[in-house]
Amino acid sequence: MDSNLDMNYEYFKNNKNKLLKQFPEEYVVIVDEKVVFHSKDRETTIKFVKTLEAGTYILQKCETEENNVQMFHTRVSF
Repeated sequence: MDSNLDMNYEYFKNNKNKLLKQFPEEYVVIVDEKVVFHSKDRETTIKFVKTLEAGTYILQKCETEENNVQMFHTRVSF
């Protein structure tokens, strides 16, 4: 896994409880260990991530169930 993705995933895991309270049932985009975008609407979030360089962010929904991180690499297109 790319180090940026590792770093952002670790940030999400380490701050999951805080993020769940701050952005319940929202999609968050994390770049450089910061939430740079959040929305309850999946399509709006995907439009935003299209502006980012693939492989530099994670997109995750803040929900109480255990979930997997969604990582997008340079080969992905929306």
